[in-house]
Amino acid sequence: MITIMPADKAFLEQVSAPAGADAMVLRDNDGTVFGHALFTVMGERAEILSVCTDEPLMTEGLIRAVINAADCRGATHAVCGVEILIPILKRLEFTWREGIYTVDVHNFLYGECKCK
Repeated sequence: MITIMPADKAFLEQVSAPAGADAMVLRDNDGTVFGHALFTVMGERAEILSVCTDEPLMTEGLIRAVINAADCRGATHAVCGVEILIPILKRLEFTWREGIYTVDVHNFLYGECKCK
């Protein structure tokens, strides 16, 4: 079984996370890491800094986990400017606004799914 959980301090140091960043980590029951997503939450804005995994579905799962974590911390919108993630962001209905891809957290998590 694979789970996505918040990273501990040791993992953040291992991946050289920027100051103030958090991570969601994709692990199996044995603790093997299959990927992670770095992000920040500042007030109402969450920013996805990077997603590292080889599997597109796992990438999507990590993005969804970040948005859920952001919601739990009071963020109202999430943004991402990582170019390699653009096709997935578009599929998840992020929209281009003011030079960055953005999504409303509440609508993403609780609205009607229109994903293709």
